[in-house]
Amino acid sequence: MEGAMARPLEGRIALVTGASRGIGAAIAERLARHGADVAVHYGSHRQSAEDLAERCGREYGVRAQAFQADLADLSDRGGAVALFAAVSASLGVPHILVNNAGTGRFGPIAEINALELAQVLAVNAATPLLMAREAARAMRPGGRIINIGSVITDMPVGLRSVYAASKGAVHAMTGVLAQELGPLGITINTVAPGVTATDRFKAGDRSREGEITKRTALGRIGEPEDIAAIVAWLAGPDAAWITGEVIRASGGLRGL
Repeated sequence: MEGAMARPLEGRIALVTGASRGIGAAIAERLARHGADVAVHYGSHRQSAEDLAERCGREYGVRAQAFQADLADLSDRGGAVALFAAVSASLGVPHILVNNAGTGRFGPIAEINALELAQVLAVNAATPLLMAREAARAMRPGGRIINIGSVITDMPVGLRSVYAASKGAVHAMTGVLAQELGPLGITINTVAPGVTATDRFKAGDRSREGEITKRTALGRIGEPEDIAAIVAWLAGPDAAWITGEVIRASGGLRGL
């Protein structure tokens, strides 16, 4: 068992959306390693989420459980609202909320239909707002909300308009909600990753790895664990004075 100094989140409960794989899975595991009980949300990858929860419980001695929710469902009886309620009933009201779940529809704006546009905005922008609403209603002072944004808002690239719009909304809401949630003792920040070696990147943009690496000051593609480390710091006691910020985590990437 790790010492107390290595487990700054002991006794805390964390809810991580989109945590069955990629950045979300790395975040959930890092928070568990730091001592937090972890709610591992998934949309469709049940086995991966359950395997991660089992591993977190076995290796780090925390409570960890997988929760399913369709975050494109914006009703007050489903999606984000039902997820927050289920986690609160099973593990307790989260002290840490990580809005990581995301989706994308890439292509010319002329070819994107209204339903696809609505789904991206629902999952990437509306859901973090709903989750923040539930946190504002129930989270205790000392709570942390951490959103996952994207550097695409600073580095425009074609065929990404809907995704960029959704992440721009996340960045904008962060500063505004910091003013509202501060008096409640809750901080909110956003981590904006650059290019990261997720399954999506490996399946789609891997051919650009050399080009992107040359544009990155630290000379490599980011790993999910790089983002998880920053999120864990924001969730911990040393980041208590940080709120309303968008932290770019790109290894010094300049241009997509």
